[in-house]
Amino acid sequence: MKALVYVAPERMEIQEIPDPSPGEGEVLLGVSVAGVCGSDLHGFLGHSERRRPGLVMGHEAVATILELHPSLSGWRQGQRVSFNPLVTCGRCRACLEGRQNLCPSWWLFGMDHTHGSFAERVAVPARQLAALTDDLSEEAAVLAEPMAVVAHAFRVGLLGTTPRAMAIVGAGAIGGLSLVLAKLRGVPEVCVVDVNPTRLEVARRLGADLTLDAAREDVAGAVRDWSSGGADAVVEAVGTAATRRTAVALAAKGARLILLGLAENDSALPWIDITRNEQSFFTSFAYTPRDFHDSIDLIESRRVDIRAFTETRPLEDGQAGFLKMTRAPGATLKLLLRP
Repeated sequence: MKALVYVAPERMEIQEIPDPSPGEGEVLLGVSVAGVCGSDLHGFLGHSERRRPGLVMGHEAVATILELHPSLSGWRQGQRVSFNPLVTCGRCRACLEGRQNLCPSWWLFGMDHTHGSFAERVAVPARQLAALTDDLSEEAAVLAEPMAVVAHAFRVGLLGTTPRAMAIVGAGAIGGLSLVLAKLRGVPEVCVVDVNPTRLEVARRLGADLTLDAAREDVAGAVRDWSSGGADAVVEAVGTAATRRTAVALAAKGARLILLGLAENDSALPWIDITRNEQSFFTSFAYTPRDFHDSIDLIESRRVDIRAFTETRPLEDGQAGFLKMTRAPGATLKLLLRP
């Protein structure tokens, strides 16, 4: 089958690789479109130890069931599906407590030694499947996985509360979906901070009440003035030392800060000020099956629409698409590849 293979830092190429076959409990999927995640871009640049040359990356997909292992029932050939690409053991303490994202043996399609969805076909455990309606657009359906990341972050970080004012640091795909979900959850005022004017314009079109360019403005002062003292909740969706410090600077006393970005491991922060301001940090990693299915329900409600900021290319254009997204993404929040 045809696949887009990562062969070296900043280099992808189309190759013919063996077709997968479904084992016990698995289905064979024909990939309709696959979404490019920020972690795929990180791997493409050579910054991920868990994405090495020879790997087919990709873990966001809309697909059709081509074949079912004889051990399966409840699914049918030709059925349209998405799948949860984060696979866990189901037996450890974290899994049994409903915190599967913390499973010590989790693995992800398109990482380590498991080929992902930048290919014509992929074999997936049936327990990871989620049914999709036939009339749901591909541009919306492929958002199930990244929206699950945001849904989980809001669930663990907001604990059922609705902040009066939220600031989002980072206007990429996760930042954009955080903005969309915040508005759907009834957050009255949402500010987005980035250093890319085009991305900030996208945020305005998605409903941001205030957008700020951190390269040109005193964003901390602007947010304090806008929100009468700082944002009650801050979502950090980049993960550098600088953006984490920015997130703290935007936060009000008593605020909740949700850390999603994974760009850098170590960051120095003003811990005395944070402690005196009684600001709470919530780290959020991936999602649980509950969050994934909640995301599917939200996507199926037709209330999430970023089609104007989605670009679809054939799989053969994957190299050019990755170069665009890592160097000059413009208004594109989500790149889709079609095998």
